[in-house]
Amino acid sequence: MEKSDFSYCGLNCETCKKRFKTIRSRIKELDNAFEVVNIQAMAKAIPFMNSKYHGYRKMADFFNNECPGCRNNGGNPFCGIRKCSKKKGYFTCVECESDLCKKYKSLLKIHKDNEIQNNRELIKQMN
Repeated sequence: MEKSDFSYCGLNCETCKKRFKTIRSRIKELDNAFEVVNIQAMAKAIPFMNSKYHGYRKMADFFNNECPGCRNNGGNPFCGIRKCSKKKGYFTCVECESDLCKKYKSLLKIHKDNEIQNNRELIKQMN
């Protein structure tokens, strides 16, 4: 594992790409199942399904595009962690003296699998 594999917050981009690949595979399976029942025609014919189907398509389109990583202008364009790390000249926010700031704590609520906490330790060892 290389230091360059990590985003500004400490997520491992390669792990994320693998997860998204799995999601893309499942979306393809779902799309195939939708073709069998002609979901597009059904969505046009049943008003409440139309908005649901369009919502699904937006989400599916998001996952079908591979993220280049936040170091390559991917990820959340409004990410406060990225802005803060770049402003302070840090490779990741692990270097920050403020151990777990408000921006970072909000990220932990989303990623509950301890990946970030484990990666923080790996990154500290690499420095």
